[in-house]
Amino acid sequence: MSMNGGWVLHYSWGPTNSYSQVNITFNPDGSFAGPGAGQWRQRDGTLMLSFNTGPAKYGGNVDSNIASGAMSTFQGLNGCWYLIKQGTTGLHVEHGKATIDASGISVKGGN
Repeated sequence: MSMNGGWVLHYSWGPTNSYSQVNITFNPDGSFAGPGAGQWRQRDGTLMLSFNTGPAKYGGNVDSNIASGAMSTFQGLNGCWYLIKQGTTGLHVEHGKATIDASGISVKGGN
């Protein structure tokens, strides 16, 4: 499975059912871009993400056009996430207001 291209990252910090979202683009060189840039690695269905701008690390599983897993700042902030490849149909997603961005940095007033 190739991760290259546009995806939507849905993430939730803490024990909530409220997910925020950001668009990210996975590049073939192992980098990704979006509101926060970083590095990604995939092997045998396991995906790892690391943002350049914040402490958050993401780990999980990818299967075709979706992926899901857990993330942590390793400083007491934990959560869960899922990815949907842009253009995937048949899914309904509700969005929340972020107080912490995808990289683990506090957002003033949410977005």
